Amino acid sequence: MTPIGASSPGKALLCGEYAVLEGAPAVVAAVDRRVSVAWSDHPRPMPPEVETTLRLAEAELGPLPRALSLDVKGLQQDGVKLGLGSSAAAAVATAGASFSTHGRDLADSEVLQRVFSLALEGHASIAPQGSGVDVAASTFGGFLRFARTEDAIETRPLERPSSLTICLVWTGHAARTSELVGKVQRLRRDDPDTYREHMGRLSELSVRFASAFEAGKAAEVIVEAGSYGTAMGALGTASGAAILDTRLERAAELAARFSGSAKPCGAGGGDVAIAFFLDPDAAKSFELACKDEGLHPIDVSWGATGVQTC
Repeated sequence: MTPIGASSPGKALLCGEYAVLEGAPAVVAAVDRRVSVAWSDHPRPMPPEVETTLRLAEAELGPLPRALSLDVKGLQQDGVKLGLGSSAAAAVATAGASFSTHGRDLADSEVLQRVFSLALEGHASIAPQGSGVDVAASTFGGFLRFARTEDAIETRPLERPSSLTICLVWTGHAARTSELVGKVQRLRRDDPDTYREHMGRLSELSVRFASAFEAGKAAEVIVEAGSYGTAMGALGTASGAAILDTRLERAAELAARFSGSAKPCGAGGGDVAIAFFLDPDAAKSFELACKDEGLHPIDVSWGATGVQTC
């Protein structure tokens, strides 16, 4: 057994927030900010998603070195999580290192599927209600269409429309995803008719976004993304969750000024906004305007390689 480390990319959810939990498709991209793990001679505390993934890996593969060093700085800004899926990426990198250390080739599609399944279960230790879309992005990389119905998960690689420019902007404010999701789930329990109304709208828009993206229709992608952000805000109002907070609203206003659209990238309430443009110069103007407003553009490359040895 030769100890081999691994790295995996963070993710940005282009569309499908909340609706993906009801079986609607989501479109997600891997970004080139990565989490890496390496085996170490110095045991140290590890987050629960890493501990659980290691335990599952040992049960499936056999003994592993017990100590890991974990580097998540690529998905942080000044020590604060950017909301780009660092926990999912950590679980995937841990699974990847475990399989590689046991001589399994991460380029093999069957091995990669096992890495995904194991990391999905490990990550569920901290996100039991999650869809797994972030784990899929960190495992397979690129752009993906993701859908989950009960225990069946379908992923399909996508190509970004050639004329579409995508930007990420950090609000400078970390979101509490569990709190937002909890309020939405309370709406589901207390007012199921209102919940179904909002989730139906999000699901419809998610299907339209995914179809436009897959067909390469960049202009339609921009329209549907803007509509999706508005629908997320409406869900937030109905549930009492600050999904579309003032920072994210401002990002959407700025994107519209430059003939684009922007929406929360993830559960909302802070973290990251994602914006879409046809004109790269308009995207640059948007980023400059964001800086003037105290918002922080994040430099990423899109469609990064999935989990790999390092």
